[in-house]
Amino acid sequence: EAALADLHGARLSLVGQTCKAWFAALEATRQEELAAATVENYQASEKQVRERYERGLRSPLDLRLARANLATAEDNLESTRIRKDGALRQLEILLGRYPAAALEAASALPQIPGKVPAGLPSELLSRRPDMLSLERRLASQRARLRQAKVSLLPRISLSSSTGTSTNELRDIVNQDFSVWSLAANLLQPIFQGGRLLAGIDLADANLREALETYAKGALRAFAEVETTLALENFLARREAALSRAVEQSQSARDLAEDRYARGLDGIITLLSAQRDAFRSESQLLQVQRLRLDARVDLHLALGGGFSPSREEDVTVTSNETP
Repeated sequence: EAALADLHGARLSLVGQTCKAWFAALEATRQEELAAATVENYQASEKQVRERYERGLRSPLDLRLARANLATAEDNLESTRIRKDGALRQLEILLGRYPAAALEAASALPQIPGKVPAGLPSELLSRRPDMLSLERRLASQRARLRQAKVSLLPRISLSSSTGTSTNELRDIVNQDFSVWSLAANLLQPIFQGGRLLAGIDLADANLREALETYAKGALRAFAEVETTLALENFLARREAALSRAVEQSQSARDLAEDRYARGLDGIITLLSAQRDAFRSESQLLQVQRLRLDARVDLHLALGGGFSPSREEDVTVTSNETP
């Protein structure tokens, strides 16, 4: 049963890795599109500066700065293509496909599927595969301790088919211990030095160790849930802030381009506004993907969704609980 729980945990882990790889591929695709659009924007700016330079309206410094900005954008575009290529190949490996970077990824990240509901019961953690595995191993150690204690007693029949005591039981009560060596179903208990008593001590120590391991696993489970819940809140606030930053930086970029075209501002202001707009959009995409990763981590930390589900649980046959 513990091994089955471990198998279920491995499956969940693989699902989580695949989801994150898919989100990484989506973000990389969107980052590539953003980088390509930025290159086009910088090309238009460089062309505008070059034409004005050739007409003697702009200095060589403006032209060189515009060309440097364009070259940096082209380098960033190639970097995003490298990341996209790696993300697609990693996803293909997880899907069992040849890593040819041939998958077609959508150009938009999915939306977070609603807020985390309040009042999640802590009992959800009991369905985590690692907790199920630890619980089954704890039950196993309890069974071993009972077995070790039972081994101290002589294995004889205490009652006959007629409901009365057996001869073996009467002989022991009468202190006729010779019957022990004659009964076919005895396992030579007690008279084996301290071996059986030591076995009980060992089983008891193993049980205590299993209890401590279970407690440690429970603390780890709570820590993972607390961490992912906190991260979800932090990232949600970051996304809101970056959304405002994108809106303002795009407006600032448009204004800077207009003012530069009319000769009201210099090239430095224009290039700074363009870089700020690109950086804020890129960071927003990254945070949106991180929020999706955090939601996957929260589902893994809870061992499933936000409500108990039979399909997500690993069935065990014993009714024992820690």
